[in-house]
Amino acid sequence: MTGAQFLNAVALGQVTPGPVVQTVAVVGYAAGGVGGGLLAALIAFAPSFVFVLAGGRHFDQIRASRSVESFLTGAGPAVIGAIAGSAIPLGLALIHLWQIPILVGALVWLFAARRGVVSTLLVAGAVGVVVAVAGVPA
Repeated sequence: MTGAQFLNAVALGQVTPGPVVQTVAVVGYAAGGVGGGLLAALIAFAPSFVFVLAGGRHFDQIRASRSVESFLTGAGPAVIGAIAGSAIPLGLALIHLWQIPILVGALVWLFAARRGVVSTLLVAGAVGVVVAVAGVPA
């Protein structure tokens, strides 16, 4: 899977419910066709589904546990690292110069202006449509 194909898979995942499952399904499809996509989605989705079904009645106990709270507090930085681990290569995979100001604008919108992800995606998507209609190479 090329960097551009992975970037498209992540973008597809962000505009649909369940972004991780959608992205995993696209990567599975690229690796093994429809069967690979279905298998990847099942493998990505099944553990959380089983945990919710099996552990739902114990949620209040789990939430009150200090060890679980400590684990989740420590998992936060790991998640940020995992996101950065895919976001940085995706940013480096941009192939057109006009994409860089859109990425920088999205980062400023998210972090400096403290706006939401949905509005960021909508604004970036609108800019992308304007750029495409203007005939700039995609």
